[in-house]
Amino acid sequence: MRSGLYSVLLMRQLILNRQIKNNLFTWAILMISCSLYVVPLPEFLSFFRPPWLSLSVIFFSIMTPAGFGVFSAFFIGLLADVVQGSIFGGHAMALSLIAYLSYRFHLQIRVFPMWQMMLSVLLMLLLNELLVLWIEGIKEQMTFNYIRWLGIVLGALIWPIFMAFLLNLKSKIL
Repeated sequence: MRSGLYSVLLMRQLILNRQIKNNLFTWAILMISCSLYVVPLPEFLSFFRPPWLSLSVIFFSIMTPAGFGVFSAFFIGLLADVVQGSIFGGHAMALSLIAYLSYRFHLQIRVFPMWQMMLSVLLMLLLNELLVLWIEGIKEQMTFNYIRWLGIVLGALIWPIFMAFLLNLKSKIL
């Protein structure tokens, strides 16, 4: 009886440790993505700024839906608003909607072939950028340039590499 109780407590502790490691990994990647969001780039490389934060939110909403949700996306969006200095809640709303859509369709998206997965990520990134553009238009500071859209297309193109990198890193760390 004692050994059974001890093994149950030991297993519960191992599961708890795995959940803590998973949460730490998720938030570390999100913080790195948020910091990459504001890193200054030279003018000739400004088109090479994929939406790292949006890609990370989509990845964690699809791959770990139990550990990452709409509230987490809202919180990291608020942090992105503070770091970037934009209107408070703009990115939070856009990332929450992207997280909801990713979570809602995560079972379908996970079994898509890679080209369909890239297309669905492209659509979610476009929706995210349109929401951010709409919010900037409300506060009358909208800047429409093609560099923003090149970053979105680039984000969809690097999705397979980004996803494989994070899955590989997660399997090695956890």
